[in-house]
Amino acid sequence: MIFLLFTVPLITGNIFVKEYVESKGIWVWGSTLYETGVDNFVYEMVEHNFSDVYLLVKDVTGYYTFSLISELLNKANGKFRVHAWIICFQDYSQGGWIDVNSSSYRHYLINDIIIPLVKMGVDGICLDYIRYPGNAYGNTYPVTSFCMEVRNAVKSINPDCILSAAVMPEMEANAYYYGQDYAEMSRYMDVLMPMTYTHNYQMPPSWVGEVISFIKARASCKVQAIIQSLDDESIFMSNDELKACIECALKNGSNGISFFRYPVAEWQYEIIDEYVPFFDDIPPCIEIEYPLKNSLYMFGYRIMSLYNKTVIIGCPRELKVNTTDNEGIEKVEFYIDDELVAEDTEEPYIFELSKGCYKIKVVSYDYSENFASDEMNICLFCIS
Repeated sequence: MIFLLFTVPLITGNIFVKEYVESKGIWVWGSTLYETGVDNFVYEMVEHNFSDVYLLVKDVTGYYTFSLISELLNKANGKFRVHAWIICFQDYSQGGWIDVNSSSYRHYLINDIIIPLVKMGVDGICLDYIRYPGNAYGNTYPVTSFCMEVRNAVKSINPDCILSAAVMPEMEANAYYYGQDYAEMSRYMDVLMPMTYTHNYQMPPSWVGEVISFIKARASCKVQAIIQSLDDESIFMSNDELKACIECALKNGSNGISFFRYPVAEWQYEIIDEYVPFFDDIPPCIEIEYPLKNSLYMFGYRIMSLYNKTVIIGCPRELKVNTTDNEGIEKVEFYIDDELVAEDTEEPYIFELSKGCYKIKVVSYDYSENFASDEMNICLFCIS
């Protein structure tokens, strides 16, 4: 899980500081998008540098439609990621809360809604109301097993589809009351998104950071705070509170930020526009610079070419890696026979070779988790 934060000045009369974050998302109801108009909405998202949009596809009434998200996908055309936001286990057409253990309803969600959306080409599936209403009594298996089933279905069709879950923010109490075990869920989710709604919970911005810190200490996937920029009483969060919530989230390791919900007040954009998503899908370039592949070296000198192996006679010898990326390198990992043995976070990227014959692989990561690798077979003989 990687969080990137650095600043550049933007001069427009005064000096403002922009912070680059891993992603910046917004949640929007289908009815609101319809009223706004898809073209107007796309223009606004691009103008304000949103990288992710979570569109409500299935709501609490049980109603769902694919037409609006299909239009949004078409008009967004890769300018930002489009996630299908799905209300899972609340359905008023079925009487309200659905038992998470209901095999028939799980089958319906996966086969009638989730799989068609993935085949449509959405960038992500976001599961909401993936919980009990407060009567789980510590039974976390139904929620965890549903996460596993959804992951298997989604990734078998599109391994790159981002799977996320909106989770309750009640930390120690979450598993007992709602059946949401952060650690268990994170095994199957790409992102856990705690609903850190300061207005609903009547909590200060510092609480947002506490929740993020608590979940990140337990989760093996990314964690991203959802900031309640517009509350249930249609009250827009003040700029001071908005800024404080964002900073508390990021300082505690939130992998980007998202805002619940659209619309955004014009004056809120004064704060939101300070954060620019690091939307990068370009992998690094990497090569093992020394020694050259398929070569014979004697005491530091290349003697001749060999077939499918590099042989070095004389030691010690260092392996040198050359790697570049359009936005910078986060780390380089070194593997011997597919076992991670070292990593380097600063140039020059150098690894001390040991004697023997083995395969060595190097993997370079940028700050958006794009990666590239290079490898060679090598034999090192030490002669004193």
